Amino acid sequence: MSVLDFGAVGDGVTDDTVAVQRAFDAAMPGDQVFLPAGLTFVQSQVLVVRNPGVTVTGGGTLLATRESASSLTLAADGVVLDGITLTISGTTRRWDAYEQHRVRIAGHSGIVIRRVTVDGSAAAGVFVGNAAANFVVDRVTVRNTRADGVHVTESSHDGRIIAPVVRNSGDDGVAVVSYRRDAALCARIDIQSPDVDGVTAGRGISVVGGEDITYRDIAVRNTYGAAVYIGAEDVWSTRGTARVAVLGGTITGANYQASVDHGAVMVYNGTSTQAVSDVSISGLSIVGTRPSASWVVGLISDSPAGPGLRAVVLQRIAVSSGGPARLLTSNRATTTFTATGWTSAGSQVADRWA
Repeated sequence: MSVLDFGAVGDGVTDDTVAVQRAFDAAMPGDQVFLPAGLTFVQSQVLVVRNPGVTVTGGGTLLATRESASSLTLAADGVVLDGITLTISGTTRRWDAYEQHRVRIAGHSGIVIRRVTVDGSAAAGVFVGNAAANFVVDRVTVRNTRADGVHVTESSHDGRIIAPVVRNSGDDGVAVVSYRRDAALCARIDIQSPDVDGVTAGRGISVVGGEDITYRDIAVRNTYGAAVYIGAEDVWSTRGTARVAVLGGTITGANYQASVDHGAVMVYNGTSTQAVSDVSISGLSIVGTRPSASWVVGLISDSPAGPGLRAVVLQRIAVSSGGPARLLTSNRATTTFTATGWTSAGSQVADRWA
């Protein structure tokens, strides 16, 4: 069924909110709702796909005109969003409520977002929350967001994020975050081939509270803070982190903002109560980190008495010349880590660290 059959116009001027919502509500499991390619459907309120097993596709564009109510929310099992573009007429500031994330997975199981482009968002570009399970975010492109490009939180688990492309995100490019108010940690999430370039106020990829999270084959460039950031934070009241892996890839131009001293990679515990443990980072090539940063890789724990950092493994890290002189810093004697197989400017680095 086409949204045109429900009265939508698609001229980029007429408010099609009511007609598009009628189409979503009429669709039954197994139905496809088409937003035809070449047409732009104006959305002035939050749109919600409430019925399970519905696919929204067609190649058309949804243009949000009110940043305070700009979300497309997927709120039923097995919903598929495929091949459409979501834009916004403009944003004035960063928002943070559900209604302002451009695409939101609102819990449920088996929701798929595939080949979708988000160009502009008042908050996150793609938000995965409400304990979403078995979700897939596949080959999305996200640009020009006020908050994270892709943000996974609220105990969401057992998901895959495949080849996301993030440009000019207002906060982290791809982030997994678990808050202490959440019922459980985000868990068992695999992120494959994230491509992040141009982070204006955050990190490239991050896990700030979560367990069994893996990033593979990363490409992260031009980040405000660290390109890779793993940890726990008091300032945002996050949970701890365990069994996180970053496996292979490249980092270029990390931590350009001098007031945020992260280096290229930062494993951090800013709490006195939450543990950060079993972090494995391997096979990274690091080029062009801000030379005035205090380190290339930092293992930093704020509390001398807290659980701190445990069992951090840093293997096969290749650092180019021209960045910070200090390759690796650990600021607590209680931090346990190993660092092996490093090279600097093509020369082997001894596996001994002060």
